[in-house]
Amino acid sequence: MRVSVFGAGYVGLVTATCLASVGHSVICVDVDRRRIAELSRGEPGFYEPNLRDLMSMCLDDGSLCFSSSPEHAVRNSLVHIVAVGTPSQPDGSADVSQVLAVGNTIGKHLTKFGVVVVKSTVPVGTNERVESAIADGLQEREELVPFAVASNPEFLREGKAVEDFLRPDRVVVGARHKRAFNILEEMYRPITSVHGDFLRMSIRSAELAKYACNSMLATRVSFMNEFAELADTVGADILDVARVMGSDRRIGPHFLNAGVGFGGSCFPKDLKATIHLASSVGRSMSILSSVCQVNDFQHLTLIERAASLLGDLSGKRIAIWGLSFKPETDDIREAPSVSVIRQLLMQGASVKAHDPKVKWLPLLSSMDQSSFSIHEDKLEAVEGSDVLMLITEWNEYRDVDLGVVTALMRTPIVLDGRNVWRDVKHSGRPYTYFGVGRGESLTQHVLPREMVG
Repeated sequence: MRVSVFGAGYVGLVTATCLASVGHSVICVDVDRRRIAELSRGEPGFYEPNLRDLMSMCLDDGSLCFSSSPEHAVRNSLVHIVAVGTPSQPDGSADVSQVLAVGNTIGKHLTKFGVVVVKSTVPVGTNERVESAIADGLQEREELVPFAVASNPEFLREGKAVEDFLRPDRVVVGARHKRAFNILEEMYRPITSVHGDFLRMSIRSAELAKYACNSMLATRVSFMNEFAELADTVGADILDVARVMGSDRRIGPHFLNAGVGFGGSCFPKDLKATIHLASSVGRSMSILSSVCQVNDFQHLTLIERAASLLGDLSGKRIAIWGLSFKPETDDIREAPSVSVIRQLLMQGASVKAHDPKVKWLPLLSSMDQSSFSIHEDKLEAVEGSDVLMLITEWNEYRDVDLGVVTALMRTPIVLDGRNVWRDVKHSGRPYTYFGVGRGESLTQHVLPREMVG
């Protein structure tokens, strides 16, 4: 099947590459000519496991190509997938202007029946606006060309996006026309014949389902973080509490990890958009508002802990391990690390950071960076520091020898923001360790949890 994908960002590129890999002929369109040149050389422009290799394979066999010409893409495709950004506006609403602009562009070049698929995360009712935008594009040419619009939200996890696309739990499609359902079911058949169900529903249900899924996952994170605060206060261990909860089949084990909170391009943005959507129709989302408040507070818990141990943080040296909002990605959008670093610098501390993939923080460009640096070597980042804060649970941090690490520090304090390490009896130089929701401090050695018998 001939498919065009509009938008060569994270979702668009993964979608285009994965569809090409299962036998479709895909044209990926972006207005940025430099981006197109980069992609045509096989360079994704961001880190995502397995994407570069899969992309190179599809470029080599001709199933995937990149273009800056929407006319060429539209006229040579049956399915047109819209995968452009919907950033938050100051009031929390989603900015769908790029989505509508692509719809209008498709209408300007449509010459035969096509299915326009909105994969971008959009508020309920946006697909109807896309339909109008396409019709406006056709009207400019005084053409009458049949088309159908469908909602096909993405459920990709950064760091596992290729796997999620090719081995989905489900494929969700909302449409009004049987022909659109049938075409998209055929497009996804190489995938859904092996993994996941193809779920048909109304367009508005599909639009809302995406927001509901992300809202539920974010709620679980903040729920566990609130319980972690309670566990700290009453002397319980949130890891044991989570183990009990996760063994209950009604709850399940996923998203029960307490930590420094969530970030990324989806959860914060989608929660704000959902709250705004509800407000616009006279409804309130009190639970989601609380989820956001808990998350904002959680970003700063390690700083409060450091201040309680060291007093004034001015002049203190803080080491940060992990900058991306989660492991296996270089994405720093809404990352907890950014909030932590900003606050530390504002309080007069100096920060030395390490991350396996993130090598610079443009979000800090407006601040004085003379007190901030990123190091290639994680031990170099720790040397001479007063506190080590683990923010992102990259695997390479799990198996470090904390005895070696703390021996390099001026003050041996470890604040484990993701509960990567468990405690065991110590030998050698003691150090102070705090996890999240672990009860009392442990002035002893700790080991990665998988190394504890």
